[in-house]
Amino acid sequence: MADDLRAQARHWRTAADALTLLRARSGLTRRELGERLGLGSGGVSDLASRLRAARLIVERTVSARGAGRPTSTWHAHPEAPVALAVDLRHGDWRLGVCALDGEVTMLVAGVHDGDPDRSLALLRRRVTAAARSLEGRVVSVGVAVPGQVSGARLLQASMLGWRDVDLARLGAGAGVPVLAGNDASMAAIAEARVHPARPAVLLHLVAEVGLGGAVVVDGRPVPGARGLQGEFGHLPLADPGLACPCGAHGCWGVAFDPREVARRLGDPTPADPRGYLGGLLARPDVPDAVLRLREDLATRLGRGLAGLVNVVDPDVVTLGALAGPVRDAAPARFADAYDLGLMTLHRDRPPLLATATAGADAVLAGVGLTALDQTLDAARLASWAEGR
Repeated sequence: MADDLRAQARHWRTAADALTLLRARSGLTRRELGERLGLGSGGVSDLASRLRAARLIVERTVSARGAGRPTSTWHAHPEAPVALAVDLRHGDWRLGVCALDGEVTMLVAGVHDGDPDRSLALLRRRVTAAARSLEGRVVSVGVAVPGQVSGARLLQASMLGWRDVDLARLGAGAGVPVLAGNDASMAAIAEARVHPARPAVLLHLVAEVGLGGAVVVDGRPVPGARGLQGEFGHLPLADPGLACPCGAHGCWGVAFDPREVARRLGDPTPADPRGYLGGLLARPDVPDAVLRLREDLATRLGRGLAGLVNVVDPDVVTLGALAGPVRDAAPARFADAYDLGLMTLHRDRPPLLATATAGADAVLAGVGLTALDQTLDAARLASWAEGR
């Protein structure tokens, strides 16, 4: 009896490891899974059979790469456990479902008025309704926020004006745990997962309302002691006389805040900050003041990014959200600043620099993947299988 229990425990630990690999890279073949898990073909076949019976995976037959017999790839079963993923942004929010293999389905989106209590009450109702509609499949809720987090607590979101906000309340109606993360870090996880270069060290930089990002090593963001990592926009690279809502002065990201951009141009404070800045970057014909602004932002981006490359030494750098359009609005200015800022070693062999490819749902995918990784362990899988 004890031997049977130990064997079952080993099986579900292996199953948990397999599903973690599947989230790190969707569409893995049996052979690839076997190599990563240290299992032979018989072991992989037995594992696949058990996971299919538990309604955790489905397999799809595909042609083998090169010569050989067809093989199969693993994907999430349509009735498998899921995580709800929330992307709480400046003025609006999105809610989606993240499947076991990291695929995201958007459910609903809306706006909030900036008040934390009212905004979270609204989101809690939406999360609860979504969990009920999924009939027991939701195992966790992941929440991405534009600020610093520790556990399920938002420590500070300076651009929102929120401090010390308990995000765990979002899962109370669904009866599941809540995990929170910085939105730029969550996007970086998704980017590392889909990037064709499969980078060992990825530096992801995001521009939206300010700057943020993450360093991702082997698919996981490098953590900080208190969850404050990746706050690239608060490097003191700007005018020391310029105050940032975070409490510091001279923060790099302040210059990229659409509200600061509007002030510089003499425009009214934009109701849609992201749309305002995106429009300025995309306009084909612009007045001289806007042209100078775009050149300034591209120069600031290139100089700061070179500094990050010098410190991090990544093999791939990706530009997310509006960071790519900032570069493309004045590419020569960006290139000059970036090149001049790099150490000679990096200038001779620079990391691959590319626009992010994870798409509009990158934040949802990243926080959903993180929520599943941290809650769907061997014990939870065993309990799930017993209920099928």
